[in-house]
Amino acid sequence: MTAAFDYEDMHHLVDRLTPTQVRRLRLLVTQDEELSQVVQALPAVDANEESVPAGLLALIGSVNGPEDLAERHDDYIRERMRERFGDSA
Repeated sequence: MTAAFDYEDMHHLVDRLTPTQVRRLRLLVTQDEELSQVVQALPAVDANEESVPAGLLALIGSVNGPEDLAERHDDYIRERMRERFGDSA
């Protein structure tokens, strides 16, 4: 295994964990002598504040549409296709 594969594999693993499992994993990491040094180097995060990636906030801010866009996106796409290409779409 290469280091790049290990890195990607760990990302996929952590993405599949529940929030409770992530907290447990963080506890295990903080209790390990070598890994805890990495945790100590990270900036402190307020436990009451949920962390949202900046890229996600930028994406959310760029979506401009009706309030029910997520639920009815197929309908909106069909409507736009009909407007552009007629009823054959």
